[in-house]
This record gives sequence, C-alpha cells and structure tokens, in this order.
Amino acid sequence: MAATKEYIVTLKNHSDLDDFYTQMEESSAENEEIPSRPCNCCCRREISRNTHYDLTEAEALELSKDSRVLAVEEPPHKLGIEPVPLWDQTADFQKSSSSISSTDKNWGLFRTINGASVANWGNDNTSSHNATIKTTSSGKNVDVVIVDRHIASSHPEFTVNADGTGGNRFVNFNWFQYSSALGYTTSANYRYDLGTSSHGTHVAGTVAGNTQGWARDANIYNMEFASWAGGSDPATGGTDYQGVNGQWTYMLWDYLRHFHKNKDINPATGRRNPTITNHSWGYNQGTYNLSNVNSVTYRGTTTSVTGSTSERRAIMEANGCPCLYGVYLYRTPARVTSIDADIADAIADGVVVIAAAGNSYWPMDVPSGQDYNNYFTTIGTKYHTRGSTPAGATDVICVGSVGNKVAEYKSGFSNFDERTDVWAAGSNIISAMGTAENPYATPYSPNATDPRDSNYRIASISGTSMASPQVTGYIACLAEQEPNLKNADVLQHLVENSKANVADAGASNPVQYPYESLGDSPNRWLFYVKKRPESGVAYPSITQNNRNPSTNGVKYPRSSSLVTKTS
Repeated sequence: MAATKEYIVTLKNHSDLDDFYTQMEESSAENEEIPSRPCNCCCRREISRNTHYDLTEAEALELSKDSRVLAVEEPPHKLGIEPVPLWDQTADFQKSSSSISSTDKNWGLFRTINGASVANWGNDNTSSHNATIKTTSSGKNVDVVIVDRHIASSHPEFTVNADGTGGNRFVNFNWFQYSSALGYTTSANYRYDLGTSSHGTHVAGTVAGNTQGWARDANIYNMEFASWAGGSDPATGGTDYQGVNGQWTYMLWDYLRHFHKNKDINPATGRRNPTITNHSWGYNQGTYNLSNVNSVTYRGTTTSVTGSTSERRAIMEANGCPCLYGVYLYRTPARVTSIDADIADAIADGVVVIAAAGNSYWPMDVPSGQDYNNYFTTIGTKYHTRGSTPAGATDVICVGSVGNKVAEYKSGFSNFDERTDVWAAGSNIISAMGTAENPYATPYSPNATDPRDSNYRIASISGTSMASPQVTGYIACLAEQEPNLKNADVLQHLVENSKANVADAGASNPVQYPYESLGDSPNRWLFYVKKRPESGVAYPSITQNNRNPSTNGVKYPRSSSLVTKTS
C-alpha cells in the first residue's frame, strides 16, 4: 500500500458522523468511495464535523467524492499555514484595591487564559503579577451589544489598534430606525449625546477593550437598559431622554431582536454576524430594614421576626436571608415576568444573553429548588431567592464574581447558589473609565491616566458587573469561530471547559469573610480554550478523543448550530 498521511475529513452534516465513523473504521465498507480497509483515526473532535484520518493520496481523492463529504484536505500546519496569536500582552495583571498605574491590566485576562492560580498573588500578598498572555481569537466579525449606561465611545480602548489609532470600533447605531417596523412612535434618532457612564464604559472595556478586554476586533454597540438615564425620570413627571414615555426598559428587547434578525449579510463571511449581549444590571425590590420585617418563610415554614436587632438578624440569617451590616436586607432581587418572556424570545431568536448575578449577597435558586419559594413579608411579600431579571431568567448565562485574594474566594458581595452558571474575576478589575460629562461618569477610584490620551483614564472597580463582561468577551471570541452558537451551546461549552477550582466551595474550607462561601453554587471557573492553537496542533489533543460509550459514542448531542461551514 502506498504511504499514508494525515487528512482532515469534513462532512456536510453532523447527522452523518456516526455512520461515517463506522464505515471508515471497519474492514470493509459498502460505500464505494470509502476505503475498504480500516482507517486509523488520528483525531476525533467531539463537537465538530471534522475528523482526522491516515489516508493515501488516492484514498483521499476518492473519499472526496462521497456525497456526505464537504472536503478532504491536509492539516493547515502541514501545508505551511500556521495560525498566529491575534494579540499578546506582557503586563502587570494587577489585583490591588489601593492603587494602580497607567500600565496595569485586567487580572481576569491572565487568570482565565492561564487557568491556574499564581503563588502569593493577591491583595493580601503580592498585588501584581508580571506575565505574558496570548490568545488566538479576538471576536472579529462579531457584534457585541453592551446593554448598560452609555459608554465613552471615544476612549482609546475602543479604537482599532491598541495604540489608540486606526479608527473607532463603536457603532453609532440608530436603534430607532426600526421603530416603524416595530409599531412604535419615537424620536427620529436614538440619542447618545446626553453624557457617558463610567459603569458602561468599564463594562465595554472588559468585553471589547483593546488592552483590558477580550474581543479586541469585535464591533461595539450600546443601548441603555433604563428609560430615563441621561434625562429626567418619568416617575417624577419629567420627560425621558429618548421620548418614549418611560417605556424603553421594555421596548429595548424588541429592538434588540429586530436588530439580530435583520442585519445585513457581512460580505467578509457571507453570513450575519452573531449577536452577543452583556447585561451588568438587574431588577431589585428595594432595601429593607430588619425593623420593618414581619415574618420569614423558609422551605415552607413561617417564622415571626421579633425582638431586638440582633435577634431579628439571627432569625433572618437562619432562614436564608443575609443581613448586610446586621441591619439591612440589601437590594432584594426581583424578577419581572414580562421582561423574562421578552428575554426568552430573544434567546429563541439566537441572541446570546449573558448577565451579572448581582451584588446583594443573596442566594439564587432554580425553579425546581427547595429555596425558590422562600420569602419574607414587610410591605408586601418578597420572594428573594429567585435571582433578578435578567440574570435569573431561564436560559440566561448567569455570572458570579470571584475575588482578588490569594485564595480566590467568591467575592463577598456576589449573589450565588445553584442559579449561578459560571464564576469569573470580578473584584478590582481594571478597565476603561468614562469621562466626567455627567453625573453617571462617576470618577471611580483607584484610577490612573490612560497612557495613550491624558483626557481618559482607567480604573479598578468591583462587582458582578465586572465579572459578566469577562464571560461576554470570552464568548465573543468563541463566536468568531463558532458563529451559530446559541445560549444552550454557550452553557454547554462553559460546563465542558470551565475549571472546577474556585477556591472556596463551601463550609469544608476556611472562610475569611461571612459571605465568601459558594454555598450550593457550581464550582465552575471561566477558562479560555484556544480554539486556534499557536502550534497548529488540532484541539482536543489525541488523549481526548475517546467518545462516551454510554451514549452510543456521542458525548453530547451534535447540533448544526455549531457548524461554521455548510454545503
């Protein structure tokens, strides 16, 4: 037999994979294009239509004629086609809560890309770590929508090049161009001109900043989540800034869905760009003083709340209610059914929705959980363990925050429990800061002047608002290569590839602060998977090729949603 070499065989459809594997690896095949000998499988990729086989040149040519086969080709690296890192960075990845320098970078990048702790690195020890990181994806041909306050779009973090040159990636998009199609009467133009926000700018910088963020080539879109930000609050009788009579909070989901479904075809790819959205906000029912609480119901048992402040606190915390400063039930999470329904429709349309768990210390259970129907009574009944909209809504990717200590515990402020899908760096995260154009551009501290333009600054701040964009930016990079990802695919990917190494998984480990335990949360830390390795070696490695025999060799149901190339 002639000499063999490695070929990548690409099928048109996932549904043909199992039969194809069988035919290729048995000694005689009925299909005349299939080699009559058993072929050695070099690499079987679990969620891909691509499989690597040792074939002769003649076998490869004949196999390419099979009606199920899209292509048979040698691996790119064997043809001299080598992938290279799209960006790399050497810097101090700073965890400090006291001060930063103009050259310090978001420590979440280093921690996520490397997937391991660094000895003596944290705010209670050495505060920075000097290292180099590399990634091979950057969110090119992906649209990220930052649903937040308006961002300082002219910040050098949002330029094409990391040195602050090359034009701007922010799309000054007029959302109101869809108003007529959606049946709304609005102002002619969506307004970005009423000031910018440090919060929104910081979030956008982590998602897509060119030095502090992940998706450094992504297109950046922005829309407000509240109807009045930048103008007067309609609740007080004022006119809201967009002229939509206080309804933007509800309307935005219609605009977002229409945007996703009606984009122009990108001529560079021949398809519509994926839409990845970040939501570092949520609904709450208010903050309540213990003195105003009448009773608490925990797992079906109701207990009166009486006595001194310390007695009331003991009752509440024994029944699953964290009491901030011993006095307050802080920002009690709230679900909004109508908006949850809008979110479900957006996800069904293919919009990827990623949201922050919230910063109010509360546990969040799933609907089937024993704590989902816990509540306390004050002015009305408050169901407090269902999470908030949007993070608590069904199928949304819910992100909790991990802190910046040497042992990376849950950030004390982070909501947690079973509804949390994944954890990411959220304490003392460095990113872009908005300008002081309006009250929403809070001068966060510590901060430092951006070295590219002294008119702009970077700042270190904390919150699940900072953790969620780590995941959003990461998924935008993944979507560059798997553009048909749906929310379910994103969750599956996170489950498969995250590291189970969040430092404190529960009471079995020492807790340095009362709210740093994960409770019943999944112990799942965001971890970057290099889909295009610098070496050109295919992923997963040959040691990861075995399929699960308990599911007829299919580890997970294959979905055409992951196909990047069609017939």
